[in-house]
Amino acid sequence: MNITIRKAKVEDAHVILIAEQEIAETPGYFCSQPSELSEENVIKTITKLGQSKKGIYLVAERDGKIVGHAFLEPLHLKSICHVAQLSIGVHHGWQEKGIGTALMQQIIDWAKQSETVEKIELNVRASNDRAIALYKKMGFIEEGRLKNRIKINESKYIDDVLMALHVK
Repeated sequence: MNITIRKAKVEDAHVILIAEQEIAETPGYFCSQPSELSEENVIKTITKLGQSKKGIYLVAERDGKIVGHAFLEPLHLKSICHVAQLSIGVHHGWQEKGIGTALMQQIIDWAKQSETVEKIELNVRASNDRAIALYKKMGFIEEGRLKNRIKINESKYIDDVLMALHVK
């Protein structure tokens, strides 16, 4: 499968928003509810990371269609600015086609070349087996769990798994 990875542009924001809202409809994949996601926030993140040398926002395309996205956002406090937080989404219908692996590899390669990023961190729901398998395949290790952090409904909770990869 021919996948192109490129830097995100502001014009990509609407497609990314729609994909994130679809992903957020599945309980436990995102912490956000679909109604809590906004195009304005996607634009802000793309713009901020596009102007920064400390983070990056990427999209994956197949035949000109965006099929996934990922970004690495640096933490801002001086004592933790060597850490960047990873967010990734493979759009519906494109899972298990190598999109996540391609995005992750580009993010990791970029981080290894970065002058500031030494560690990539992420949070993933304990119920998201596919994502956890991808992260482990890419070398991430579990560093901890936040028990019952994500509330699915009045009586169901999911743990949030903290994973990390040291790139330097």
